[in-house]
Amino acid sequence: MTNIKKSNCGRPAGRIKTAKIEISIEPAVKEEFMSLLRNEGKTASVEIGLWIRDYIKNSRLKEEE
Repeated sequence: MTNIKKSNCGRPAGRIKTAKIEISIEPAVKEEFMSLLRNEGKTASVEIGLWIRDYIKNSRLKEEE
Protein backbone atom coordinates (compact mmCIF):
# COMPACT_ATOMS: atom_id res chain seq x y z
CA MET A 1 0.00 0.00 0.00
CA THR A 2 1.28 3.51 -0.79
CA ASN A 3 0.91 6.83 0.97
CA ILE A 4 0.03 8.65 -2.24
CA LYS A 5 -3.47 10.09 -2.07
CA LYS A 6 -5.72 9.53 -5.03
CA SER A 7 -7.44 12.66 -6.24
CA ASN A 8 -11.04 12.43 -7.41
CA CYS A 9 -11.00 15.76 -9.21
CA GLY A 10 -8.59 14.98 -12.07
CA ARG A 11 -5.44 16.54 -10.62
CA PRO A 12 -2.30 14.47 -10.20
CA ALA A 13 -1.69 13.60 -6.56
CA GLY A 14 1.24 15.36 -4.96
CA ARG A 15 1.33 18.34 -7.31
CA ILE A 16 1.52 21.52 -5.25
CA LYS A 17 -0.86 24.23 -6.43
CA THR A 18 -0.23 27.62 -4.85
CA ALA A 19 -0.72 30.10 -7.70
CA LYS A 20 -4.06 31.55 -8.73
CA ILE A 21 -5.30 33.43 -11.78
CA GLU A 22 -8.27 35.77 -11.56
CA ILE A 23 -10.31 36.58 -14.65
CA SER A 24 -13.20 38.95 -15.25
CA ILE A 25 -16.07 37.80 -17.44
CA GLU A 26 -19.75 38.56 -17.70
CA PRO A 27 -21.85 36.82 -15.03
CA ALA A 28 -24.03 35.14 -17.67
CA VAL A 29 -20.96 33.66 -19.39
CA LYS A 30 -19.65 32.37 -16.07
CA GLU A 31 -22.98 30.80 -15.16
CA GLU A 32 -23.29 29.02 -18.49
CA PHE A 33 -19.68 27.79 -18.28
CA MET A 34 -20.14 26.52 -14.73
CA SER A 35 -23.44 24.87 -15.61
CA LEU A 36 -21.88 23.03 -18.56
CA LEU A 37 -18.98 21.87 -16.37
CA ARG A 38 -21.33 20.64 -13.63
CA ASN A 39 -23.33 18.66 -16.19
CA GLU A 40 -20.09 17.03 -17.36
CA GLY A 41 -18.85 16.35 -13.82
CA LYS A 42 -15.88 18.69 -14.27
CA THR A 43 -14.45 21.66 -12.40
CA ALA A 44 -13.34 25.01 -13.77
CA SER A 45 -9.92 24.77 -12.11
CA VAL A 46 -9.08 21.48 -13.75
CA GLU A 47 -10.40 22.44 -17.19
CA ILE A 48 -8.71 25.85 -17.24
CA GLY A 49 -5.50 24.27 -15.94
CA LEU A 50 -5.58 21.74 -18.77
CA TRP A 51 -6.16 24.55 -21.29
CA ILE A 52 -3.18 26.50 -19.91
CA ARG A 53 -0.89 23.46 -20.08
CA ASP A 54 -2.00 22.74 -23.68
CA TYR A 55 -1.43 26.40 -24.59
CA ILE A 56 2.12 26.27 -23.19
CA LYS A 57 2.83 22.96 -24.96
CA ASN A 58 1.57 24.28 -28.30
CA SER A 59 3.54 27.51 -27.91
CA ARG A 60 6.73 25.52 -27.29
CA LEU A 61 6.06 23.37 -30.34
CA LYS A 62 5.62 26.49 -32.51
CA GLU A 63 8.91 27.91 -31.21
CA GLU A 64 10.70 24.73 -32.23
CA GLU A 65 9.48 24.97 -35.83
